Amino acid sequence: MVLLDASFDAIDCSSVLINNVQGTYLATGYLIDRCNEQPGHLCSSYSIANFSERKTGFQKAVREHGMSVSKSLSHELAPSIEGAFSDMLEIIDSGTPLAKCYFADNDLIAIGAIKALKLRGYKIPDDIAIIGFDNISEGRILDPSLTTIDIPRRFMGQTAVDQLIRQMEDPASHTVKLQISTSLIKRFSV
Repeated sequence: MVLLDASFDAIDCSSVLINNVQGTYLATGYLIDRCNEQPGHLCSSYSIANFSERKTGFQKAVREHGMSVSKSLSHELAPSIEGAFSDMLEIIDSGTPLAKCYFADNDLIAIGAIKALKLRGYKIPDDIAIIGFDNISEGRILDPSLTTIDIPRRFMGQTAVDQLIRQMEDPASHTVKLQISTSLIKRFSV
């Protein structure tokens, strides 16, 4: 057995994972370099291992750019377009301070937040820049199109199949955890 995009310490099996820390570090560094501002974090209101790793990458990038993590505004949003839209409207309407730029845990959160901000008159990226994670197709058709982190899904699948074949050919082989690096897709939301 080989797990794809999941890993469980209690199960002795191989895993092929997204390098969430690397991807978020890349995204947050790009956001800071482009905006020259303290970034905020649009984080998921649901606890998911990938999002926890993304928080680690966000914090690492903030620190390594000479900023304080405690000064980064963080808003919890539902990890869906509709949920993030509703939650972000509530945050805006409550008068909660907003950052000039945000890293979002996934593209769904980023898209929902952008829709809410635009509805309330904010210009993206002039007033607030946002970068997402996952490179879903909806991000390409959003106006402005979403800057995001791409996950090489096909490569991850092929890597998992290759590992499974290796294990079938040599059942005594050791299990592995393979992390696949991501890449930055530059569009117009930053």
